[in-house]
Amino acid sequence: MKKNNIYLVIITLIAALGLTGCASQSVYFRPDSSLTRDAKSINGTQYLPLAKICDFYGIEYRSDSVINTAKLTKGSGRIVLMAGSQTVLVNGAQKKMDHPAVSSGGDIFVPVSFVKNNFGVFSSTTVSARRTEAVERYEEATPPVTTDRPKIYEIKTIVLDAGHGGKDLGATGRRLRLKEKYLALSVVKKIKSILESRGIRVILTRKDDTFISLQRRADIANRAKADLFVSVHINASRSKSLYGFECYHLSEATDDNARALEAFEDSPLRIGEDADIEHSRQLDKTIWDLMLTENRIESSELASYICDSVEATGANYTRGVRSAKFYVLKHTNMPSVLAEVGYLSNKAEEAKINDPKFMDKMAEALAGGILKYKSEYERTGGFTRR
Repeated sequence: MKKNNIYLVIITLIAALGLTGCASQSVYFRPDSSLTRDAKSINGTQYLPLAKICDFYGIEYRSDSVINTAKLTKGSGRIVLMAGSQTVLVNGAQKKMDHPAVSSGGDIFVPVSFVKNNFGVFSSTTVSARRTEAVERYEEATPPVTTDRPKIYEIKTIVLDAGHGGKDLGATGRRLRLKEKYLALSVVKKIKSILESRGIRVILTRKDDTFISLQRRADIANRAKADLFVSVHINASRSKSLYGFECYHLSEATDDNARALEAFEDSPLRIGEDADIEHSRQLDKTIWDLMLTENRIESSELASYICDSVEATGANYTRGVRSAKFYVLKHTNMPSVLAEVGYLSNKAEEAKINDPKFMDKMAEALAGGILKYKSEYERTGGFTRR
């Protein structure tokens, strides 16, 4: 009788957490796990620590302290959520939790119903954890049904964005008076040709000397459901000594030079016909922050591959991967980077930029970095395996 009572308690705990091994999911809760000891009651709702849940189920867990979000990945499954919000992205689809995730002691906690309602996305992989004899018997009585899902990690469409254009001249060279808007378009067209020769669909935000607002550039990429967004610019600085290639991904500006560059590159907002349309027109701030978290790591990876390619080919001196809060990067909902080919404000580099062979080499290096990223991203299933 005592033994039967133990089984009843175990099964009740499993049912309470919704982890019953049904067809939509193949994950199990270990009743004697430390998870129960870390449970918290918040406003009458039981919460569990998300990091420990992920550790128990073998799910990759990454948190972003900048915007207080977390990303969970395993196999083809992907979940993104934010502390303080009931909104959750499950494989890109928006869902709503019964109760909001909360931040406590530097950790993110989720209601126990979160696992039941969302972990089905990880059903293609079974948790390999030590189980008690009782749970093993329970599993034998209700064997899991799993469905192998194809891993959809393929880069098919890339949007290339030539900075500035039309009435927005961009930077101008000190000696030769070269115009950024023409140079950026020239490089982008060369990159497009290389990528298309490899079977990639490429969309340009502008094909000629036309002014395109920053909002519209982001909209073009979002509506195309592009896999990557790469914006190409030619740099300038008050300091005549600065030179070299830089590649930016979205994050907090880390130095005065980055902040100054943000102000310059985002200046078209003040002259854009539709630039005052907020991104919240289609998605609320929470969704955009979740999209940012989902793509921040991939954007950093893409920037690294591009910088490595520029350095490896000797196309130009590289000043490395940097971060800033560029408008087009913040408002695109896919991995996005902004590349600064070189400095027109440096006379020696302006002379190099004026050489078509140098610009050809830079285009080849940029395309090479994108292709290397694509290859590794697809090979590793979205960088979820190392």
